[in-house]
Amino acid sequence: MTRVEQHLRRASLAVTLLTAAGVLPAAAAQAGSPTATGWEARRPVMAAACPQACPWGELGDFVSEAMAPLGYEVILCRNCNRDRGPRLVATASVPPELDPLDARVGTTTRVDAPVDFGVTAAGMLASAARAQYPNLRLVANIEDPTYLLVAVKAESGITDLGDIRARRLPVTILAGGGSAPVLERYGITAEALASWGGSVGRAMGAGLDVDFDVIIDDLGSPAMNPESRQWPTLSQAYDLRFLDLPEGLLEELAREPDYERVTVKWGLLRGVDREIPTVGRSGEVIFARADTPEQAAYDLARAVDEHRAALRWHVRPYSYDPETVWRSQGVPLHPGAERYYREKGYLP
Repeated sequence: MTRVEQHLRRASLAVTLLTAAGVLPAAAAQAGSPTATGWEARRPVMAAACPQACPWGELGDFVSEAMAPLGYEVILCRNCNRDRGPRLVATASVPPELDPLDARVGTTTRVDAPVDFGVTAAGMLASAARAQYPNLRLVANIEDPTYLLVAVKAESGITDLGDIRARRLPVTILAGGGSAPVLERYGITAEALASWGGSVGRAMGAGLDVDFDVIIDDLGSPAMNPESRQWPTLSQAYDLRFLDLPEGLLEELAREPDYERVTVKWGLLRGVDREIPTVGRSGEVIFARADTPEQAAYDLARAVDEHRAALRWHVRPYSYDPETVWRSQGVPLHPGAERYYREKGYLP
């Protein structure tokens, strides 16, 4: 071995040891080394979520499996969840430190490298792109339907949300996504509710021990992932009466970019004994930055398409629609993904 080779070997070993010890971030390793991250190293870091059936977590697993045949090792950031993903990707930031909530959902390790791309809710990506991060680009939109549902305990005697204010009922309302405009329509505020002995709690994560009379939440689904499990859990444990919302309110909600008019089918959950007109939202989006290499975005779009049959075996009812995979609430499509969808004939 020559002196040059010996020097390079010692330098490489030093970088590896420092990275393993946490002194250097993984991305600081030399390009081509086993510890390098990023698209150039074919080891991109993906903003995902927890491994315990969190939608962005299992979609992260899906993307990792899909990219492997194309020679990519996708590194999943499990605590790049909640509202963090778009910001971390847009700014190529290193993930935050772990917090107690991460451990409760099974996230015990942290990636120490800049985040290259991610998955999040369609509405969250659109909001982030409009408000702060115009460098975000859509790669693929995966369908994932949930419904805005309103239910009360049958024993409460409530047949319309208007009963709560009219009779000043001291009820506990579990509020989730979509609850604010519903409560506003009926003139129910947290302050007014408290004045006659009621309260507002959090719908997401509600379990069997929760005290409640009413639940309003747009994550209605029979799936038992952490975000939606309150619906199958509570509907199985209690006799719920599902209420209709007025047509005018549904029309107003449907004008929001995240909602569309849908009908809940009989039997979606225990207690759903008829078709219920409502609004729903669908879309988990795989996204990247504008500076992502075109070929990398092309490969990502291709991998998701070619691996899409695997979506049917996940916890949530995901699906891939060639007519919607390339668009989501006005977020620009990455040129690499656009090239793939045009080649496949998905784009008009």
